[in-house]
Amino acid sequence: MSEPVLIAELSKNARERVRVRLTEYHGYRLLDVRVFYQDARGEWNPGRGLTVRRELIPELRKALLAAERAEKALDAPA
Repeated sequence: MSEPVLIAELSKNARERVRVRLTEYHGYRLLDVRVFYQDARGEWNPGRGLTVRRELIPELRKALLAAERAEKALDAPA
């Protein structure tokens, strides 16, 4: 795979987007979650992000589900 495969794109705010992509680098198959920002010319550029081996996707998913459960518990009435 030479070009990243876009999985999802979320609007962070008016000038930033979070892109979830499958990529490859030097033979390593990766999941890339990165903030893209819009420059003065209106072009989208990569900024900070997280890149992990695709084998870690199930563990990352579990962590995100745990974060979702914790967030709901924090919002629950006492």
